[in-house]
Amino acid sequence: MRIQREKTEIVPGIMRIDTAAQAIDMQQIDNRRFMFHPGTGVLVLGRQYAVTSMANSSHAQELADAGITKDYDGFVRGWIGTGGDYPYGVIHFAPSVDERNLSLFERAFDTLEMFARNGGLASTVIRGFGDRWEQPFCAILPGLKEPEKKPSVRGRLKQKPEGRKDRNKETEQQER
Repeated sequence: MRIQREKTEIVPGIMRIDTAAQAIDMQQIDNRRFMFHPGTGVLVLGRQYAVTSMANSSHAQELADAGITKDYDGFVRGWIGTGGDYPYGVIHFAPSVDERNLSLFERAFDTLEMFARNGGLASTVIRGFGDRWEQPFCAILPGLKEPEKKPSVRGRLKQKPEGRKDRNKETEQQER
């Protein structure tokens, strides 16, 4: 039996999310820190930063601002966002996750599974995980949803409008 999770809208301020009861769409996140505790299922999304702004805080400060003052090292940390060079999103682990640190690697993998349930796509880029600096999400978790393919403006203009068929010009000329 699958439990229905409540959809939580993304807001610019710090967000504390219980991923067992709440769902988000990571594709709505522009640029912010994340902290996830796989043991408790708590996801903290830091403040929304503009691309050009200087981040004047830290993961630790934003975790404390969310009301969490214990077990900082139990949280997997990084940055998340969409846009620019990452139209389907990027999940950037900071610090990077090395597979030789098995405890951190397993918790980071749990973090990726959580993001897969919350809007991660096959083409979402994963940075700082395992032995590759950057890789598509589908290389780690096969079977993820592909991004919605929208035809380009040029492609739409090339398509013939529905309901109109090529007509034979000779039969349509008016007789005089």
